[in-house]
Amino acid sequence: MLSIFNKNKTYITKKGFTLAEVLITLTIIGVVAAMIIPTVINNAQDKQFKAMFKKEYSSLAQTLQMMYAKDGESLALLNSINSNNFWQMSSFVCRMGKELKYVKSGLICTSDNLNMGSNMSKNEDVSWHKTGEWFNKKKEPMSLNIGYVNYTFLMLDGALINFNCLKTVFIDVNGYKKPNTVGRDIFYFRLKQDNLAPIFFDGDSVNVNGCSAPYNTLITKENYKEDCETGSGWGCSPLYIIE
Repeated sequence: MLSIFNKNKTYITKKGFTLAEVLITLTIIGVVAAMIIPTVINNAQDKQFKAMFKKEYSSLAQTLQMMYAKDGESLALLNSINSNNFWQMSSFVCRMGKELKYVKSGLICTSDNLNMGSNMSKNEDVSWHKTGEWFNKKKEPMSLNIGYVNYTFLMLDGALINFNCLKTVFIDVNGYKKPNTVGRDIFYFRLKQDNLAPIFFDGDSVNVNGCSAPYNTLITKENYKEDCETGSGWGCSPLYIIE
């Protein structure tokens, strides 16, 4: 309440806000802002991550094409790569990393070292995220088969690329920076001989991170949209490229 006299010296009263009312209003505004702003920021980040993933996907597709143009045998290796022949996998990964022009490599790509197979020396300064330092979209901690953690390259643009489970590629579009979450900044695709564009399914489905049970997830052509929205997040990879 504010009491004053007008020009005729008549006593009048004007209503105003009390300090308590102002504080309550500011508190409500603060609570609403605290609820909305993180969502707005996350949505903006997700759009950026999605664009970065499309860029990385395109870059990898171009790299496959260049490798085939230079040396068709590079892609022919894909058929013979298996869990018993780390030399062939390491050789292919090193060739691809060279074409991608990595900054740092988790593999030491020398001929003598590659010939050591699964006993080859690795650069421990470069590896995929450690167990429990990356998560699926349900906020459940993820893990990678230890045999593949160093099949990783740090790229000039800060992205982290891992060759996992023989023919699957994982990409963290902003490297070691958070959120390190599947479907937000972490994505996958598959490599296949005679297919110059990376794919997402082996037929109608794919077992993503299949060599790292129980952290693997079955993604199909029927469930990938639902998985992106409410599941593990791996389904976002085909959704963002195919749709």
